[in-house]
Amino acid sequence: MSWRFFARILLWIAAIAVVVLLALLIVVDEAFKPGTPLSRFQQRIERARITTVLDRPQVLDGILFPARTEIVWETPSHRRVASARLRSPADILGVRATYLRRIAEGGWIVGVAEATEIDGWPCAKGEVELTAAGQLWDCELLGTPSWQGWPLPEHTGVRPRPDIHQVWLTLPFASPLDMPLEAPVVGKLPWIIALNDDGSPFGATYADEAPYRVANQELSGDVKWEYDPATNGMGRQRPPVAVSGFVHEGGVRRHVVLPWPGSTTSERGEGR
Repeated sequence: MSWRFFARILLWIAAIAVVVLLALLIVVDEAFKPGTPLSRFQQRIERARITTVLDRPQVLDGILFPARTEIVWETPSHRRVASARLRSPADILGVRATYLRRIAEGGWIVGVAEATEIDGWPCAKGEVELTAAGQLWDCELLGTPSWQGWPLPEHTGVRPRPDIHQVWLTLPFASPLDMPLEAPVVGKLPWIIALNDDGSPFGATYADEAPYRVANQELSGDVKWEYDPATNGMGRQRPPVAVSGFVHEGGVRRHVVLPWPGSTTSERGEGR
C-alpha cells in the first residue's frame, strides 16, 4: 500500500471525526436550549450554588431575616443578598414583607402583604420600593387619596424626594391625550409631574403631540415653572413668574424662558 492510500484513509477518518463532532455539538446545543430538561437541570444546579435557606434568624446586609427565609446571593461567594423570599410575612424595613429584591440604587423592591402607610403615604398591597433605611422611594397609592389639594386618581404612583423638597407623581392614563388631572397652572397634567413640597408644580415632560400651551407658545420636552420665593406655601394655586421649555420653529428645537402671563414679579426663584 502506498503512502497516498494511507493519506486518503487519514482524510476519511478526519472527515468522519469532523462530522461526528458537529453532530455532537448540535445534540449538546439542542439538549441545553431553554426549556429542555437538561437546561432546567443546569439552572437548578446554578441556583443551588447561590441559594441558602436560613436555619435561624440572621442579619444580612443590615436586615434581620427570620429563620426559613430563602436567600439568593449575587454570586456563589455569598457576600451580598440579591433577593429574599420569606415563608410568611414578617416585619422588615418597617413593613409586612413577603419578599425583597435588591435594586441598583442601593434600595429594595419589597412585596408587602397588606396595604400600609409608609412615610405618611397610603401604599397599596403589592410592590413598593424602599431605601436601605426603609424610607419610601416608590409605591402605588391606595384608593383615591388627596395631597396638598390634589385629588389623585386610582393607581397613582408616588415617589417622595424629601432631599430636594419634591414629590413625583406617576399618573395613570389610557393615551398621551387622555390626562386625568387639571390644574390652574399646568392645564392637563402629563404622565409624570414633579411637585414642590407645598403642592405647586415644579416640572413635567410633555410630548410633542400633547404640548403645554402658554403665552401663545407650545412647549414640549422638559417644562419647568419658576416662582417668587415669597409665594411658597400657596400650593396648586401658586402663580408662577416664568415657565421654560422647548419650542419648534422651522424644524429647529429651541429652549425658551417665558414670563408668566400677567406676572409683575421680576425676580425669579429656582423652581421652589
